[in-house]
Amino acid sequence: MNMMLINTMEVTTGIDQVVALFNSAGKLGQRAIAFIEGKYTAPNARAFLGLSKNSKMPAYTLAIPARLTCPRGDKLAQITGTVCAGCYAMKGHDAMEPAKNAKARRLNIIKLALKFSDIRSIWKHAFSVALKKEKHFRWHSAGDIYSLEYSQLMAYVIGGTPWVKHWIPTRESRNAQILINFPNCVVRVSDDMIDQVSNKHPGNTSGVHSTDKPTRGFNCPAQTTGGSCGDCRQCWNPSVKHVSYHLH
Repeated sequence: MNMMLINTMEVTTGIDQVVALFNSAGKLGQRAIAFIEGKYTAPNARAFLGLSKNSKMPAYTLAIPARLTCPRGDKLAQITGTVCAGCYAMKGHDAMEPAKNAKARRLNIIKLALKFSDIRSIWKHAFSVALKKEKHFRWHSAGDIYSLEYSQLMAYVIGGTPWVKHWIPTRESRNAQILINFPNCVVRVSDDMIDQVSNKHPGNTSGVHSTDKPTRGFNCPAQTTGGSCGDCRQCWNPSVKHVSYHLH
């Protein structure tokens, strides 16, 4: 089934709409509904939010639809030589229907959290429960900060989980402004072009290099460790001005 963005006029309450989203999501949906019903466990919270984690990354992440939630990235994706051209989040596993449906569901829940105060409270509480024993979190392995309203929702989560170091890769520097000054958050504004030699953003940045060594900054070691972070946490380190990732 191809999940489309829901029509928020079809059901009367935010809770009804969220439950409707999860009714066809199998065991994950059952866990998410259990969280809504007050069974506040970390697995239920992660199911509600749609957080994922793989063996290569030392943190959970939230993925939402790429390009659809990337105002600037969607434009850059159409230009040869940009970091967004050939977007990884539109290929392979990410292009398959189950992954696309899951991302659409997460975005729908975010939209409902922005519309309904009760869903907003559940969404924020879910992060506190899901990240209770975590030290790091990465925002948006796919997608971006698509609006100021969404960045305000993120700010509630970041401020409410001070024990977690949050890393936000983004191209939406304007939308990210309210997140930059949180002491437990590193916002890295991405370069537009591959092998870019500078970035006018005054804060933390990131980029992509196609050569053996980057034009500047810290060289991400993942290319030599099978794509794994290992014990590296430099992306979360505010003292590291620029992180450069090898083109892949």
